[in-house]
Amino acid sequence: MGSLIAFTGSHGTGKSTAASVMYRDLKYKYPKKSIHVLFDQEVFCPYPINKETTPESQLWIFTNQIRQELSLLSRFDLVVTDRTIVDVIAYTSSAGFDSLTMAMLSIAENHMSIYRKIYFRKIINNDFCYADGIREAKDQTFRDEIEELMLVYFDELLHGKYITGEFKYV
Repeated sequence: MGSLIAFTGSHGTGKSTAASVMYRDLKYKYPKKSIHVLFDQEVFCPYPINKETTPESQLWIFTNQIRQELSLLSRFDLVVTDRTIVDVIAYTSSAGFDSLTMAMLSIAENHMSIYRKIYFRKIINNDFCYADGIREAKDQTFRDEIEELMLVYFDELLHGKYITGEFKYV
């Protein structure tokens, strides 16, 4: 099984760009390794996302992220992704889907150990939120809420020792 490196944080913090740059750098550094990048999976969701999300949307994004991570890790030495499943949990919680949030957290306790490195991109250091037809670019309160929820859930998972890889704020 390969190694998974993830960028995480609220929307508009440059996660996809950072994942793409790391992918490029790793390809140059390790030309004999098989490396893949996984990003922007939410754009393929057939249901509404962001503030209009539904339980089906969140479940689709969550299970698709896990499926893609496990599938790619079985085939590549290194996989770089622009989110973790905790990202999805935060959006699920923000939408008020409490029982789904709790179920996702339970799964996260078993899944988080696959991340070798997690880089949390805080809004204050990485404010790149622009209207692109996908993100909620104008609602700073929503971005802040997502970041705060992510911090809470990552803290819980770190203190529970479910995250066994490196975790770093950038």
